[in-house]
Parts: sequence; C-alpha cells; structure tokens
Amino acid sequence: MKTLTCRAYYSPGVAIAFFLCSFGGVQMLSAQQTPSKKEIQKKKDSTNKTKDIDEVVIVGYGKQKKVNLTGAVASVSAKQLESRPIANLGQGLQGLIPNLNINIGSGKPGQGSSFNIRGTTSINGGDPLILVDNVQMDPNLINPADVASVTVLKDAASTAIYGVRGAYGVVLITTKTGKKNARMAVSYNYDYTLSRPTKIYGTMSSVDYIKSHREASATGAATGAGAASSEFTAEDLRRAEYYLQNPSLENAVYVDPGNPRLYRYTGNTDWVKALFPNWAPQMTHNLSLSGGSDKTTYYASLGYLDQAGTLDASKQKYQRYNVSFKLDSELAPWLDVNTRIAFNRTDDNNPNDITIASSERISTDLRPLMPIKHPDGHYSGQGSFTNPFAILEYNGRNIKKDNDIWLTGGINLKPMKHVNIIADYTWNNYTLNRTINSKAFNEYGANGVLLGVYPWTTPARVSEENYNDRYQAINAYAQYENTFGGKHYVKAMVGYNQELKQFKSFKADVKNLINQDLPSINLNYDPNPIIGGAINDWAVAGSFSRINYVYDEKYLFEVNGRYDGTSRFARGHRYSFQPSASVGWRISKEGFFNPLKKVINELKVRASYGTSASQKLDRDRAANNYPYLASMGVTLGSYIFGTEQKPFINAPGLVSPDFTWEKVTSQNIGIDFSMLNNRLTGSFDYYIRDTKDMLYAGDALPAVLGTGVPIRNSVDLRNKGFEASLIWKDRIGEDFRYSVTLGLSDYQARITKFGQNPFGTIGTYYVGQKLGEIWGYETDGYFKTDAEAQNWNQKFLFGGQWLAGDIKFKDLNGDGKIDQGDNTLSNPGDRRIIGNSTPRYQYSINLDFQYKNFDMTIFLQGVGQSDRMMGGTAFWGYTSEWDVPTQAHTGQYWTPDNPNAYFPRLRFGGGGNYQTQTKYLQSAAYLRAKQITIGYTLPQEVLESIKLKHLRLYITGQNLFTFTSMFKNFDPELVITGGSYPISKSISFGAQLRF
Repeated sequence: MKTLTCRAYYSPGVAIAFFLCSFGGVQMLSAQQTPSKKEIQKKKDSTNKTKDIDEVVIVGYGKQKKVNLTGAVASVSAKQLESRPIANLGQGLQGLIPNLNINIGSGKPGQGSSFNIRGTTSINGGDPLILVDNVQMDPNLINPADVASVTVLKDAASTAIYGVRGAYGVVLITTKTGKKNARMAVSYNYDYTLSRPTKIYGTMSSVDYIKSHREASATGAATGAGAASSEFTAEDLRRAEYYLQNPSLENAVYVDPGNPRLYRYTGNTDWVKALFPNWAPQMTHNLSLSGGSDKTTYYASLGYLDQAGTLDASKQKYQRYNVSFKLDSELAPWLDVNTRIAFNRTDDNNPNDITIASSERISTDLRPLMPIKHPDGHYSGQGSFTNPFAILEYNGRNIKKDNDIWLTGGINLKPMKHVNIIADYTWNNYTLNRTINSKAFNEYGANGVLLGVYPWTTPARVSEENYNDRYQAINAYAQYENTFGGKHYVKAMVGYNQELKQFKSFKADVKNLINQDLPSINLNYDPNPIIGGAINDWAVAGSFSRINYVYDEKYLFEVNGRYDGTSRFARGHRYSFQPSASVGWRISKEGFFNPLKKVINELKVRASYGTSASQKLDRDRAANNYPYLASMGVTLGSYIFGTEQKPFINAPGLVSPDFTWEKVTSQNIGIDFSMLNNRLTGSFDYYIRDTKDMLYAGDALPAVLGTGVPIRNSVDLRNKGFEASLIWKDRIGEDFRYSVTLGLSDYQARITKFGQNPFGTIGTYYVGQKLGEIWGYETDGYFKTDAEAQNWNQKFLFGGQWLAGDIKFKDLNGDGKIDQGDNTLSNPGDRRIIGNSTPRYQYSINLDFQYKNFDMTIFLQGVGQSDRMMGGTAFWGYTSEWDVPTQAHTGQYWTPDNPNAYFPRLRFGGGGNYQTQTKYLQSAAYLRAKQITIGYTLPQEVLESIKLKHLRLYITGQNLFTFTSMFKNFDPELVITGGSYPISKSISFGAQLRF
C-alpha cells in the first residue's frame, strides 16, 4: 500500500512556504504563498466585526439578533467576568451595565449582593427578577465561573413577558454548556486573595481623649447641661502622658484609690488597628469539564470558595461549595432533551456579636486608655466597657449552613418546520440551619479579682433555627419562526408559566443552659422557652405571548402580553393583564443613508411602551403571603390569673377587602449606533417609569377604634432617568489592542400622588417630593462671643446656654428665632431642602489593553453626586460622655485659639449643634479603582512543551484607592449602600489553565 507523506518548510517572516511530498518513491516540491501576520489579523478583525453585527442576545424565553432588538437590553459575556477574582456574581457585574445598580452592602465574608435596575421602584421596594437558565435563583449562591452571559432587561417591552415578577426589570443569567463535536476540555482556575478594610481610622490618643473629655465637661459645667465634671483626674492625665513615653502593660493600669477591686486605665490602645491588623486570605478553586459529540454535549463543574474575615480576632470563615452538571442530547431529529443539576452549599461561621466591628460600636465604647488585657492576662473592661476581644473569644458563635439543590429537565420538540415546542420542569429544595450560642463569661478586676459575669452576656442561651422551602416551576411555550419573500421576518410565541413556593420554619430559643459549651435546646432549665414556627406558601401562574415582525431588515415591531394571577390577593383581585409594544427603525438600512455609511455603520432608533404589575407589599408585610386575611397573634400575657400567666390572642387589625396590584407603566426611547468601521459603538436610553396605586396605610381613623389602619392602593410615584454607554475598540500595529468602555446612568424619583398628608407635613411623603430629600438648617458660622450666642434665639434647638464656638443658624424666615415652624411645606421654619441622598450620575470607565501575550485591565467606578448628613460618634466624636472620638477629630474642635476648626466647641451630646445643616452635609460622590489587573498568557510553543492548551497568570488589585471629599472616617460606597462591616480592598494572584 502506497502512502503520501508531506513535510512543510517555512520561516517566520517569509511569505513562501515549501511542501515536499513523497508518494510511492516519487517526490514533489510545491510552494505556496502564506498570508502575513498582518493579513491574518485583518481577517480576524473583519470576522469579529461580522460577529458583532450578527450577535445573538438572550431575551425572555428565547434569543434575538442584537440588531433586531427594540427594547432596552444590555448584556455582558463570560470573558468580562473571568478576568475578575470575585466571590459572587454581583461583585463581578458591578459597574459593567449602566443602571444595573449592585449593592455589595459590606465586606463581611459571604456578603451577598442586591440588584436594582433603573433606581427607585416603589415605596415598598421592588427587586428585579433574577433567572438562572430560565429559573429563579439566588445569584449569590451560584458559582460565577459557570456563567456564560448575563442579560439585563430594563424596559416594559423586554420584561412584560415575565409579568408581575418582572415589573422592575429582569436579569437573565445563562450558564456554560458543552460544544458539539469537541473533545473533552478541562479548565482549572485558581486565585488567592488578601483583603483588608478600605478605611481604617485610628482612635484618638489617650492624652488627647482625656483633654477633650475634660474640656467638654467644663462646657457642661458652664452651661448647666451635661456632665458637670470629667471623670478623669489630673492624675489620670499625668499617667497617660507617662505611658506614651514609657509604654508597657504595667503602666497602662493602676489600682483605683476609691475602689481597690478595680483598675483605672491609662494606656493608649488603637482599637480599630488592633481589630483589623492583618490582610485576610481568600481562596477560590474552579474545575470544569466540557465537550460533546454530534448529538450530545455536556458540562460539569466544581467550585470552592474559602473566605476569611478582616476582623482578625473573630475567626470568621465563609465557605461555598458548588456542583453543576448539564447534559443536552438530540434523541431524534425532532426531539432534544436537556438536564441540569446544581447543588450549592454554604457554611458561614461568625462570632455571636459581629456588630462589634461597626464604626459606631468601636467609637461608642472603646476608650483608648483601656489596654486589651490586664497585666495578669485577663481581658480588660471591668463590666462598664465592652472589650471586643473578650466578646469575640468568649461570647459564642453564630453558625449558619445553607443547602440548595436544583433539578431541571426539559424537552425541545420540533414537530414541523419552523415550529418548536419547549417545556421544562424545575424542582428546588432549600434548607437553612442556624445555631446561635450566646455564652456568658466572667470579668476580672485589679490583680485578678473576680468581678462577676459580664453583664451583657448573661444568662447563656442557644437559639436553633431551621428553614425549609420547596420551589417548583413549569414553563411550556411554542414558537414559530419564518422569513417570507426575503423581506418579511416573523417570530411568534405563546406559552404558560406556573410557580409554587412552600415554606416551613421552626425556631427555639432557650436560656439557662446546663452546659453552655453544649449548645443544645434540650440541655436547659428555662421555665419560659421561646418556640415558634411558620408554614406558608404562594403561587403565581400566567400565560404569555410575543410577536416579532421585521420588514426588509429596516422596520422592527414587537408586541408582548401576559395574563397573570397571584395567590397574594383576595379572589376578584388576583389577575392582571400586562401588555407592551415596541418599534425600531434601522435608519442605516435606508438608501438615503448610504453616503454616511463610511462613517456611521449602524444607526437604529427604538421606542417602547408597556404596563406591568407588582405584588410587592409594604416592607412590614413583605413576608406576609396572606395580607388580605385578618391575622391574630398568640403571646404570653402580663396578667396573673390565679397563680399563672395565661396566653392571650391579639385582636386582628383591619384589612382592606379590595387592595390589589401596584401598576407599573414604562416608556422608553433609545438609540444604538456603530461608527468608524464599527470601532465606536454606543447606545442611549431615556425612560419614564410610573408606579401607581402603591400600597400604603390608608387615611387615619379615630384612636378609639383601637387598631391600625388597613393598607390600600393610594400612592403614585414617577421615576425618570437615562443610561448611556460608549465602546471604542482599536489596535495599533499588529501586536497592540485596546478598548475603552464608558458607562453613565442617572435617575430621580418623585411622589405624584399621596392623599394621606393634607397639611404637607415634612417627614412623611407629600406630592412633589423628590425621594431622598434632605431638609436642614443653613449654617452661618460660629458665634464669636458668648454675648452674641445668648442674644440669638436658638432655644428651640437647645434650651441650655449657647456659647462662643457654638453653631449659628440663619433666620431664613425672619421671625427672630430659629425653629422648624409648623414642620410643614407651607411653614418649614428656618429649614430648607439642602441636599438629596439619591446616588446620581453613576459612572464606570473600563480600559482594556493587550500587547502580545500581556494584558491589562483598569476598571474605575463612581458616583457623581450624592449627599449625606452623617451622625453618631464616628462623625461628631461625642454624642455622650461615654463616647470616644477618632484620630480625625484631634485638633478639629473649636477653641478660642482655633476659631476656624471644622467642628464646633466640645459638648457632650452637641448641645443643639448636631442639627442637619449645610456646613456638615457630606458629599458621598467618589471615584474608586474597582479593579486593576495585569496578566500574562504563556506562548503556544511553551504550552505545547508542558502539555497545556492555555495558561494565564495574573495579579489583580481591587478597591485599591478612592477619591472623595467625604469626612475621612467614612467609605462613601459603604455609606451609600448602608452597610456597617467595612468594605475590603484586596490583592489577588491567580492562574487560569486549560488542558
């Protein structure tokens, strides 16, 4: 048998390749011109641009070409997420899509993310529907490495297909699948991260603390308000000064002459730096296998996250385990089946009292004079003060375990040409178990004398909570797709969706444990254990339809409709119809546009209008699945009948018989374009979203009725906003590629109907109110003399004596006194709107660079405008004589020698100075470097020598620096999100391998 063998000879940079072939002893030589590297790259660029035009986007119950979209839809790919070492999906999505607002909340291990689309939704709140492979799922539990794409549906035209669940937007998460006719591909990703808080502010030094405390006490003595004298003596000050020169544990304490059982403290402990001394580690491992034949594909993955807390002594640990498996198979030319199995588990181990890490707790009760431990080794505190290290070590643990399993099976029938029938069924079982063991522990005084049990930890107790909920969902829909005459494209769909959630919980709380190291609810002698539980469920069902029509690739039309029912409202009020319509015009396809095509490659305008409905109840009733029923409560009474306390039943409140859906109407206009050979692409959307008939307490009823007023549909709100994005992609030479992505969004909400405030009282809703408004006084500097202070009438704010260095407020209404008038819009006194807390002009800047095998990403994110009036000890320093200012307060209080200080004269509690006012209104605007990544991919010849297909090494920094004008004790992002546990900055080292 004769064989043909060939060998190729070529050199880099040479345009000719030679082929020497041998067949049956006969040799032949041929030459072929090879394309240059530049030509190869040019062809690749052209292919990529064609792909951009033909890009397919996941939408509700299907897919569409991006150029045919008429709704407000945005998406990101797995590539944009894979470059980030992230603990959860929300962290990776933050800033990537304009007006997808991700709230991280805090830097606590295992902290989840909350999602919002286009800002204010309802006064009762309202979250987007988040679907993973068309099934509602908690995005914080899934493995980010399994995500293939994320699509965000923003307007009613895009979300109406999901009915009541999608009233405030939809996030579609699609997970990875295998590829047909592909050998098994094995991928492994690893990263190791070190984290610490973005803000670590120090405690005021002990000497400065004693001096400031004595000064504030002197003010109290002079005005007859507050402490008349400081608890700190001249001896305390002398010893504190001595300690700074001779720091030792023995010099940090001395026996109290007035009570020899106790120490007096004279050390200098910076509690914040002591609590957060080190970088906390985090590790992630992700392994996946994928591949397929011509009829079957598969994808399997394992994920593991191990995250420690930055609160060093707490020994916090959060662990997440993810297992996922997907199998798709063509059983016949007319039948495909698919299966998805996912299991998510989390173990969350925290100290019993994690709030000890909050800035308020640290600055309220941790005096710098107190050492961490006494010379004899016992923790300090002595009953009067909280020692966080003692709390973290001895006060027990809060341990939570979640198990979440998902099973989905589906079919795709193709009974005839152009017709598909798709159906799937999902079953989910979620369980949560939490054990809180609160331990009591002893406290010791001078020379180890036992003082007793720490007062805020007795008696020891244990709490057990168990939750179990089951969720089932059915989706079935048929779709028809065809093109007629080369110009008429039609796609139609009709379907049905049904969901059921069943919830059961049990909780027991007992004290007086027999052995507090055995946290069992059985081992106690509690005469009054607290035992409770709940059983409830909810269901929704709906039918939906959609029709798409495209004429000549120019004129785009889409109509959606859904008829929904819910179990959360009474019969007669359970059903709602939600239609939407949208149109688009691809102007660039018109003949008159041809002269511009050299500059503008694609131009499309679109508009949409639609209605939806929300079953979201007010926040107090959010978990109540039967709000239309009058409910009664059982509790232990306070009266003695005979010799026993008897349980009694609370009278039910009033329930409105006819409250129903909140109605959401959305209008959207948008434009999409690409220019300069598709190097510049962009989009802009402007929207108006009206939420009407929001549920709120009805008109006030006579107090003699003895119960609260029922809720009813009575409030309207309008939210206006826009979002814009620009992307520039280009290359310089053959080896350098780069892209710049800019995103900007804004929104503002206003109350348009509210009948429960006829007098326009400030502090509740009123017509015309912009949500987030801050009312305050206008600051007019400090009083220069005591006489000036006492002749200016501010007695309404503080009835004591005003002095030089106190804040002077402007008399805006000219009535000769400073007050809040009637606290109404018509008579607000001397207050006015001084700011708004809504985060405005949220923006992001993403820079990507690639030079040969090196890559670099810089991601910046920020807020352009947001006002906050801060309070508490972390801002003012003293709100009582027990508080402790921070290092940032040192030298910042008014004195006769420091008349231009930032803060007014020292007073315990402020003495009227701590009003919401213009001088101390903080700007929470910021620019933050969310991510900076540098990576290197090994060359192909090196990979071949080590039997790898791909190996990329990278280093990433997250939240490394922030630009803001906010008072230095605060992280603006944490302030905006309302968290307490510090947000972390981190450095990560990682590797991505493919075999």
